[in-house]
Amino acid sequence: QGVSNLGWPMASKSTSTASRPPGPPSDDKRTLAVSKMSWFEWTTGAPTVSEFFELDEWRAMETTDKLIYVKNEVSLGLTICFAQIPESVAFAFMAHIKPHIAIHAAWVVGLICSLFGGRTGMVNGAEGAFAAIISTMIPEPTTPGGNGDNIELLFPSVIVCGGFMLLIWLLGAYRLITLVPASVMLGFCNGLAIIIGMSQLHPFQVGHGDQKHWVTGQKMWWMLAEMLTSMLIMEFVPKIPCKAAKLLPSSLLSIVACVLIEFALVRNVGGRTDVIGDVQKFTLTYPYPFFLHQDYDMGLLTIGRLPTILLQGGLLAIAGIVQGLLTTEVVYDFVKTPTNPVAVCLACGIANVVSGFFGGMGGDAMIGLSTINCLNGGKGRLGPTVTALGIAVIMHGGFELLNYIPVASLAGVMIVVVLHTFKWFSVPLVIAALLPESLRSRVHLPEKVDRFDMFTVVVVTSMVVLLNLVYAVGAGLAISALRYAWDSSQAFVIETSIGDTADSKVYHVHGKLFFATSMRFHTYFDYKGDPDNVEVHLDSAPADYSASTALAKVEGLYKQEGKRCDITFSTPSYLKSPVQAYENDGQQDVAHDEALHNAEQDEAVHYAEQGLSQEEPCHKEAKTVETRPTSTTR
Repeated sequence: QGVSNLGWPMASKSTSTASRPPGPPSDDKRTLAVSKMSWFEWTTGAPTVSEFFELDEWRAMETTDKLIYVKNEVSLGLTICFAQIPESVAFAFMAHIKPHIAIHAAWVVGLICSLFGGRTGMVNGAEGAFAAIISTMIPEPTTPGGNGDNIELLFPSVIVCGGFMLLIWLLGAYRLITLVPASVMLGFCNGLAIIIGMSQLHPFQVGHGDQKHWVTGQKMWWMLAEMLTSMLIMEFVPKIPCKAAKLLPSSLLSIVACVLIEFALVRNVGGRTDVIGDVQKFTLTYPYPFFLHQDYDMGLLTIGRLPTILLQGGLLAIAGIVQGLLTTEVVYDFVKTPTNPVAVCLACGIANVVSGFFGGMGGDAMIGLSTINCLNGGKGRLGPTVTALGIAVIMHGGFELLNYIPVASLAGVMIVVVLHTFKWFSVPLVIAALLPESLRSRVHLPEKVDRFDMFTVVVVTSMVVLLNLVYAVGAGLAISALRYAWDSSQAFVIETSIGDTADSKVYHVHGKLFFATSMRFHTYFDYKGDPDNVEVHLDSAPADYSASTALAKVEGLYKQEGKRCDITFSTPSYLKSPVQAYENDGQQDVAHDEALHNAEQDEAVHYAEQGLSQEEPCHKEAKTVETRPTSTTR
């Protein structure tokens, strides 16, 4: 039995092969799978109408199961909706833009990615990685809750970001996510958590620039009380072993509790803290093209700003792709349904183009909300779709209620998100890397720690905080690549042995021959003292042009001495790319199978002519079929 996108067991379908005529293996299964795919699905990787609505799985379900599925997905969608709105508002303040820009982006990005994305159960919207990068693009506004300077550059940058994502989808560059090591991911998450945490200090400050100072007096104590209340409810209510505690999301409960504290207690005793309406009042706004908006100065969009827009769009695209594909792996651990990274990149690209065009900040996958959705049983596309539509309805019907949310409660919600985003287990690992091994066991720290990996974690985390996410990931990749190249070069060993004849010698090359090991490769050979016949045997084919040049140099130096040098590889063939190697191996497999099939047919004809059955012994000389060599000579 398999598992459908809905998470329900599916009856396995078996096809009998007894009637298949003898012959080489056919591509019937692959042809059948391709024939069921529409042109749209084949070219874009997006789900078909049947796949999106899971019609086959839906028809196979009982009526009771259908009702349970719809109830669970709709209730989860509404729950995530109420949890996503406070996060989007907090990310707007972090990005130095008005809240409605983030909330419109949340439902636009969420709706498009839910409809066309390749990952069921994943929630998308305005996210912290985007907000962190945008905060470096737009300076802090002079008016709290307003837009910072150069807000006009944000929307073209988001459109360019979507275009870069579509280019990544077209070129298949999303596969590069496999090159990001775990140490870089740790630094990415830790740095992002620190940035989000630092941005939560702004509600406790007043003024601008050099005039900024901390809130003091009674107001500060009330804000701290509301923030602490929000954190306690957010963290501990879901852990209460009671079904009633799980009816509403803890983030919504924490905000409702803080609203009651603010208006039933604080203001009745003469105190007051800032609510969203005091910082930036929500009004009825509809998304429409940003260049038609009266508040934006389109005169700033000149040709001279194009490099800035392209750079900002590229940074957002890289952060979005890394965050999105990282989230797909997290969701896969819960739902165990296949991920289509092609459709993930395509949907995210389209969503950001549309969001930027209609004046949104863009967005990508949200790890925290996706985890909450999956932990509570979310499996399909219906839940995230309901979330996006719910945010849209609230923005056009219940926006007035958002103005009464205390800003301190949003800070409490986001601090809990920070506490769960930061990878705390990395802290003792970093500390252990600084201590000698004899001291680690005394203080009960991990005894086996890769110090280089911990160094990478610290560097990436620091660069995320000081520069931005993309530069940090790039630096982490560069450090890891240098470490891999160095380790590979240290594992490079050459051994010698006597050949089959007295006038021959064999050099056995163990390790990868590439740019880091090819520089001094020619110095390992005794060109004058070696016999006339020399064989160089490599465990693997040359990895790059530097390796090929090194082999050619060795061959040429032996030729100058009037000696013969044969170079062999243990790999099937010396090819330009892994893709070509795969295709070549496949062609050789087909040719091999066809040769075997022809031999079997000839043998069957021989038995028929002799009047014998194939079970009876036959003294006919067995046919030999030439197979692929195990080594290739260059």
